[in-house]
Amino acid sequence: MSSTSRARSPARSVLLVALVGTLLGAAIAVGYVATQPSPCCGDLKPFVSILPVPLSRIDATLAEGDGHAFAAIAEDPLMRRPQVFQDPRDFAYREQRPVWGYLAWAGSLGSADRVGWVLLVLTILSCGLATGATALLLLDRQRSTWWALLVPVVGFETLTELTPELFAWSLLALAVWCWARSRRGVAVLCLSVAALTRETMLVGVGALALWELWEHRQHLAAAVRHAALLVVPFLVYAAWIVVVRLRLGNWPFNRSGDRLGFPGAGLVDGIRRADTPSTIAFWMVVGVGLVLAALVTARRDPLTWIATAFLALGAVLGPDVWITNAGYQRTLVPLFLCGAIAVLGGAPDRVFARFSPARS
Repeated sequence: MSSTSRARSPARSVLLVALVGTLLGAAIAVGYVATQPSPCCGDLKPFVSILPVPLSRIDATLAEGDGHAFAAIAEDPLMRRPQVFQDPRDFAYREQRPVWGYLAWAGSLGSADRVGWVLLVLTILSCGLATGATALLLLDRQRSTWWALLVPVVGFETLTELTPELFAWSLLALAVWCWARSRRGVAVLCLSVAALTRETMLVGVGALALWELWEHRQHLAAAVRHAALLVVPFLVYAAWIVVVRLRLGNWPFNRSGDRLGFPGAGLVDGIRRADTPSTIAFWMVVGVGLVLAALVTARRDPLTWIATAFLALGAVLGPDVWITNAGYQRTLVPLFLCGAIAVLGGAPDRVFARFSPARS
């Protein structure tokens, strides 16, 4: 095989698995929309009054979760109508994540009738992008790119609610991939956009900074210089929430009190109050297990540090996140994917010999 063919093979494998991920995302998202009754639905109580009644299938999908909050941002990109939220302070909380709504606004050309469908398309494309970005991280660890098809599994709730967590994950994953290649400017750009897509991505930024300082502690001056670049996403986020405060008169944190709490208290309360406590327990066992395994097999992998940081975030999530719209699954997408990739990368090579790029 020529060197050109060998170079093309990994790229083709990433593109192929990204395409399959896109198709799977489409099957889940479109299939979920198709299952909604139409017209719909007297018992749904959206917290944003922007959806026409009776609801269409796409509007019912948005109303079931947080999707209609991003639709509200798309329909009001200049933040002129906070009163459409039941609690106007909630607009500031949602506006700290402007990217997804603004992409929907741009894709819909400002037409409210098209916003839901644009969010559906964005969600499907984000699944493909997230799958491809995950495949790149797997290739770096000499593992089969097909493991990236964990993305639609982990991101199932995102795919059914039309929310931006898979897009945020793809930006974080691409940033880690670029950082490993010393493309720090591109990495910082990705992380800044990720922070404005989902503010919890800043947990990953902080973990990456700590990893950089520890991993290169023998060259501390260079490590500090590189880690200092990772302050930029925090500054970008801070600048944006100041804009939100000036525009809406509220800080996003005014609505965060019920979403954070003492370590473990929210999880225990959530399990006690949830309709399906076994599901919460299952995902937390998976998360803890992945982090412990990653710490044993791949403690020097930056993804292990990121997964550990998101596990710590999970410990302080409030009960509302654990019991409302499976919010914990969407918030902790990086925990499950970083943990899985790190464990796969740290496992003995002989386990994956038949799947290695060299053998294919």
